[in-house]
Amino acid sequence: MIHDLKLYEQNFNRIKNGKKTREYRLNDEKRKKIKVGDIIRFVILPEKKENLFVVVTNKEDFNDWFSCYSKYYDEDFSDRYDSVQEVVNDTYNGGYYTKEESNKYGCCCISFIKINDIDFMNNNFKKD
Repeated sequence: MIHDLKLYEQNFNRIKNGKKTREYRLNDEKRKKIKVGDIIRFVILPEKKENLFVVVTNKEDFNDWFSCYSKYYDEDFSDRYDSVQEVVNDTYNGGYYTKEESNKYGCCCISFIKINDIDFMNNNFKKD
């Protein structure tokens, strides 16, 4: 199964350069469909002219952002934030997700490895 997700340039480039191996998202109906072994096509925003593919190696569901970000804070956020709570605040204040939708759906951490276009083209995957 292939899932399309959009990313802004900074995070897109971190995946492209191998520095980002997890994505944190609202666990809404779209993300609930993502399973280990699925492919995610990340499309760069705003121009959508570039994409890259990853294969999902793990998906963890959480009830709240604090729990979600706490698990991998040292690896994924400590270089840019002073605390887990600061990451949570940025999620709300940065316009990513509202508290209401976060309370409704919870959140998830999707772990992945990047695959190159040749690996992708040699396999048959059906689009979500």
